[in-house]
Amino acid sequence: MTSVLNVDTIAAKDGTSPVGLTKQAAAKVFIRRDFNNNATDSSFNIASVTDNALGDQSMNITSAMSAATYSIVGMASRKGNSLNYHVVMIDESADPTTTVYILRCSDVSGNDKDPEFVSTSVDGDLA
Repeated sequence: MTSVLNVDTIAAKDGTSPVGLTKQAAAKVFIRRDFNNNATDSSFNIASVTDNALGDQSMNITSAMSAATYSIVGMASRKGNSLNYHVVMIDESADPTTTVYILRCSDVSGNDKDPEFVSTSVDGDLA
């Protein structure tokens, strides 16, 4: 017998908290940011962003991760320009913590740059 479940909203018992996922995974943090103009287009579980230097910004997580061994996926680009940028983790000077990860952006020659589009997501467990 096939069942169909049609709903508009799923909420926790208190009506406002996010629902718990059982045996499933979902991004716990994401952000789409314009480093060039210091503007966030959209985000989830990001409290604030700190602009440390050219091509170097800290993402401050609202709800802490359970450990600093989470996975970060990211990309960066510049609209209307053929130059491609890449996002790298600053691991030699600032390892991620349960509440902060730092992104470093540069062009293909290794020069620090503030690209117009930076998107990252974090997978792992919340504390």
